[in-house]
Amino acid sequence: MKEFDKFVEIIRLLRSPKGCPWDRAQKIDNYKKFLLEEAYELIDEINQNKPEAVKEELGDLLIILVVLAEMFDEKGKFNLAQVLDGVSQKLIVRHPHVFAKEKLKTDKEVLAYWIKHKAKHKQRKTIKERLPRMAPALLLADIFFKEFFSVNKDKKEKPSLILQRIKKSTARLHRFHNKRNLLAQVLFDMASFASANHIDLENALREKIMHEASKASY
Repeated sequence: MKEFDKFVEIIRLLRSPKGCPWDRAQKIDNYKKFLLEEAYELIDEINQNKPEAVKEELGDLLIILVVLAEMFDEKGKFNLAQVLDGVSQKLIVRHPHVFAKEKLKTDKEVLAYWIKHKAKHKQRKTIKERLPRMAPALLLADIFFKEFFSVNKDKKEKPSLILQRIKKSTARLHRFHNKRNLLAQVLFDMASFASANHIDLENALREKIMHEASKASY
């Protein structure tokens, strides 16, 4: 795609001795913060259903991804072509029902296959090895429950039982000595309930906070 090739050429020029002093001065660690900022801005525009703003934020995120690839290329670790080839191969391997003869008919079957294949490929022994440590806690919980119940269907609880446990725990809060641990358990159970009902608790809470903040004056 000529547009993509032109885009990469611009990134490389900016990183070159003839390019921009600011761009040349940036380190990989700087882009960790930029990546989070742009990802959250993109989510915000998607939630507000603003296609033009989404298009712009996608571009900003793409800048960071390509710049990071170029930085690692400069260090002799890997290049952008290897990134693209690797992700293409990953898509083929993770879709055997499309590119091979595996029979996966539902989205749940596909998800279960992905999780098991990734764990085997990366030689993971526990779900902890899968979790992105820097992710917000509610997002972390959502990933955990998705992974756990995809491979442990027999351990999935009824939502009514989870609600009963939450009710009992909250009733004990005022007299429980270690409120920190009990609150953590309540939040964990709420995240489990949200997962069972396919609710994105991270974004649901964010939307609620923003709604209340819009009504709160100084």
